[in-house]
Amino acid sequence: MKRIAIGAVVALVVAGLVMGGITAIADKPANVIDQSNGFPSGPHFNLNIHGKNWETCQATWDLTDGWGSSVHVPEYGNATIQYVSNKKSSVAELTVHDPCAGFDGGNDVAIVQLPKDPLGYWVGARILGKPNHGAAGNESNIILDPAVVVAACNDTDPANWDFGNYTSCPNDSLLALGLIVGGNLYGAGPEGFVRFDPASTNPKGKPTGKSKGQDITDLFTWSGWVYDASLDVGSLNTTTSICEAVPDGLITECDVPMSYDTNPVNGVIDPAEFEAWRADQEAAGLATFYAPTWIFNIADLVMAGQDVHNDGAKLLQIRFYPLSTTEFDD
Repeated sequence: MKRIAIGAVVALVVAGLVMGGITAIADKPANVIDQSNGFPSGPHFNLNIHGKNWETCQATWDLTDGWGSSVHVPEYGNATIQYVSNKKSSVAELTVHDPCAGFDGGNDVAIVQLPKDPLGYWVGARILGKPNHGAAGNESNIILDPAVVVAACNDTDPANWDFGNYTSCPNDSLLALGLIVGGNLYGAGPEGFVRFDPASTNPKGKPTGKSKGQDITDLFTWSGWVYDASLDVGSLNTTTSICEAVPDGLITECDVPMSYDTNPVNGVIDPAEFEAWRADQEAAGLATFYAPTWIFNIADLVMAGQDVHNDGAKLLQIRFYPLSTTEFDD
């Protein structure tokens, strides 16, 4: 039976991200933060993103596990950092498993593991280091895209004592993620960082001053539906517009049994029928909607990729403040 697609869908690799997801009041008054480095005080994890070349990265790091808290990205070009968090892991420090990203023709991905936190993190970033560009209007800059889920899985085997050591999902345990496009789709725009404030220059016309931390928690915030992988049973053939019995990591109308085609009976699962099916799956514990939440808390193990676009930046510092162990006040 032919079933026409309802519309566009959000793929597994595209997470719904929400502006203003996790909020916290820093434990320094706002005016003090504005007058200092822009960061709250208190315990946190540092991730340093260095603009380098492949030769430098290769010479600096042994190709073994454990590289501290630094990753290398091209000084000019694009790269991807893949974050992973495992709720069953005993890792207590931010750990870099592969420090080089965007090299080897742009195919390498840096792997960064974050310690688990039940509440998530407040995340801030600022650009540091000596810039390559000097003239006003041509400042060094770096842009971070929102993190998007590339894999998520739960520990479904009580006898698997090794799950806490996983930094990736077994292929047979991936969760299906998806959201029908509509009023519930959210987005957080990329965050850009400039080495100096272009409005402040010295007598020679070069930008001056220190950059301040910016709140980028929204880039790690998820809003959307998470489904049990057993519900992912079909996919749309874009050539024929016919649903096929081939799982694709998405939840769409192609995963809905035709028994829900009731009003009217026309061989098409419409939005109202899709919602009726989803309500039944939610009642059965097979579908869960997450309001804006820390992206790594939607499953036992979550991997999320973040694209980085660098134009001469030497160093971007990202700080992760664990919300469950940090007290915030006015």
